[in-house]
Amino acid sequence: MQNKYYPLPLLALLGAAATGTSLANAQSGEGTRITQLEEVIVTAQRRGENIQDVPMTVTAISGEQVKELNLFRFEDIQQLSPGLSLQSEGAFGSVAQLRGVGFDSNASASPAVDIYINESPVDANYAFQSIYDIGQIEVLRGPQGTLRGRPSPGGAITLTTRRPELSGWGGTLYASAGDRDTVNTEAALNIPLVENRLAARIAAVYNEADADQVRSVHTGRRSERETDSWRLSLRWAPTDSLDATLTHQSLESDRVALVQVQGPGAGYNGPPISGRGLSVNESFNGGTQESELTTLAVAWELPGHRVIYNASLQDNSFRNRQELDGANAVTDYVQLQITESGYEQQTHELRLESAGENSRVDYVLGLWHQDTDTTSSFSQETPLDGAFGNPTMPSPFGPPDSDYLLPVVGEIPTDITNKAIFGNLTFNIAERTQLSVGARYLEDSSRRSQTLNLGSALTAVGIAPGLPVSAVVPGGCNTLISFEPTFTGNEPFTGYCDLRLAASTFDEPASEKHSEWVYTGSLRHHFSDDIMTYFTYGRSWRPAGVTVGVTSPVSPDLLQGEPEESDSYELGLRSTWLDGHLRINASLFHQDFDNFIGRFNEVPYLGAGGTVQEGGFTYPGDAKVNGGELEMAWDFTDNWWAQLTYARADGRFDDARVPCKDTNLDGRPDDGDSGQLTPEDFGGQSVIYCQVNSRISTAPERSATLQSEYTFPLLSHQGYLRALYTYQSGETERSLTFKRDGFGILNLYAGLRSRDGSWELGLWARNLLDEEEKLTQGQPGTTYGVFPTGYAEVSYTPEREIGATLRYVFGEG
Repeated sequence: MQNKYYPLPLLALLGAAATGTSLANAQSGEGTRITQLEEVIVTAQRRGENIQDVPMTVTAISGEQVKELNLFRFEDIQQLSPGLSLQSEGAFGSVAQLRGVGFDSNASASPAVDIYINESPVDANYAFQSIYDIGQIEVLRGPQGTLRGRPSPGGAITLTTRRPELSGWGGTLYASAGDRDTVNTEAALNIPLVENRLAARIAAVYNEADADQVRSVHTGRRSERETDSWRLSLRWAPTDSLDATLTHQSLESDRVALVQVQGPGAGYNGPPISGRGLSVNESFNGGTQESELTTLAVAWELPGHRVIYNASLQDNSFRNRQELDGANAVTDYVQLQITESGYEQQTHELRLESAGENSRVDYVLGLWHQDTDTTSSFSQETPLDGAFGNPTMPSPFGPPDSDYLLPVVGEIPTDITNKAIFGNLTFNIAERTQLSVGARYLEDSSRRSQTLNLGSALTAVGIAPGLPVSAVVPGGCNTLISFEPTFTGNEPFTGYCDLRLAASTFDEPASEKHSEWVYTGSLRHHFSDDIMTYFTYGRSWRPAGVTVGVTSPVSPDLLQGEPEESDSYELGLRSTWLDGHLRINASLFHQDFDNFIGRFNEVPYLGAGGTVQEGGFTYPGDAKVNGGELEMAWDFTDNWWAQLTYARADGRFDDARVPCKDTNLDGRPDDGDSGQLTPEDFGGQSVIYCQVNSRISTAPERSATLQSEYTFPLLSHQGYLRALYTYQSGETERSLTFKRDGFGILNLYAGLRSRDGSWELGLWARNLLDEEEKLTQGQPGTTYGVFPTGYAEVSYTPEREIGATLRYVFGEG
């Protein structure tokens, strides 16, 4: 982890603010709440619309909410969007799940939920970072892809950064710190260069935190993460009809992660652990990410029409390390997997859309091109028999014998191109009735290869364990030298001959081309100005995922299945009551999947030489999702409001036959020890299969958010009390043996702000009641097939954290 420092752009902004203009009134309405529920404009359908008129479920989060609730990182937005699950695994493995549609980043497939920053699709591993100087975030639920990017069956998340204001100097300073080593400092400065024609905005952030608050009992090292980033935007409006914004963002993030465990241990690898927050790692997981993102948005207004061009260029990279012996099965030995990846992407989109009012038909037509090149490599060493001494009595005290460590190096380059032509027509068939139909024709091509280079190593092969080999093979190991593969003639352990594994290469190129249609349709009717109902249908598609990293030949369907298709149906209501003081929205949805892209980890399979190994397999299976959402928002008085949002989504495989860990061979998945399986248990197949109806997402089936704010006069200014309560239902299938209860987390905020919104001082508490809930619970396993560790991997809700925030707004903010 790097020493703490503040990036140069942030220091420059702080200095500019300190010497800048005097305080002026903040933007209209900042820091206050009007008596009627505010109108929210979203761009879910690529044009600005009142959220109450959009025929899909959308959660809109403003930049002001991000600041009010101290949402420092991208994954924090799930607190305001029930049904959305954002799981951050550092440099690799970050996942977005929505509406019961799950995803595993190891599936080597396009995501179930796409993420866009300034209309540019961004890989989740780079999106899950600090967020700052935000315009608006929108969570779009249900299949997306007709109007933007590539198809995504679960939904999409769009994030827009603040554009420069063409007139008015201004900026913001923001600092927050907590007692769990959280520090978040932000600054932004808006500079009009040519009045009403050219402006610049520079923003920066420095964020550090104790992550999930885990400490190693062996090294004393703690989990931590640190991010610094800056962003420069230039906006040019040479005429009243032409407006262009160029934005460049640079970000660097470092992370240290530790495996949190519980259990009695094995008596040698660590103490008994029963509470939260402890690890037995002798090293750590984590690494460094670097991201460069440049986006361009151009809008040209014509009489009755609008031309829009969006483009982006990304150059991202990460280097990640993972300690594979997370339960410290062998002391004084750190088995590391080092992963490095480079990610380059270009996107171009050109749209022509109607811009007139009161037309019978509104339209959007567009072209899309995306080219993504990635190169990922990994290296590790795999212990073979003999690495830990006599295979009949292996020793858990390292270091192992390096002659019996098999070097493995892999490389996975990919080149993916996605091209599309799309359109959407909205027919105003009556004064209060609209019919929208949209389609996207896409061509998706990919070239990838998987190359595994296995080095040379020794492995001890049991000829007659417990007896001299010469008692079974006349002449002993020396007589086996002429056999293939080659033995060395040595008998280092009684009954075992050393076998020299020659270096080898496993190369599997693959390429695909697909031409597909995705489409959507919606019918909406306004019964009045305050009540609207709609029905929406969506068709989605994704190319098949790929199994990588399996070091032994397996059947082709285990490496790559069929593409995924799904059909979604949604019925919704949007309504306001009590003269605009009460809003009630609801929706019901159903989605059918053919060949849902599933990922099955820790699956036993027959490896080289008939050995039983474990790996992850990407495999398709039919699935279905049912659920619904409810939102209620109420302005009780001029200074008190509350909002309740609830979501339920139950996504399950539909009697699908999939690879599984079935150690007792009863046809059902279990969490048993794969070390007890023999090659005969596989029945001549590479893996064992089960028929399952299990959930396809690790997100909770039910979740809810309740938020409220009360304001009052205080010391000639405005005081406030704000609460955010999030609830997640209990889970019975997150693990096959662990049952988690439902729980709620309460965050509380209190503070004082000026009536003109120019400054604010606040106190905050996350998990105020210090709810200690175990989120996941694995089973103690056997590492390297011989060492029971006595520890199981667990995760908990973070401990209570208390902090303070100071915000200062000058000029136009």
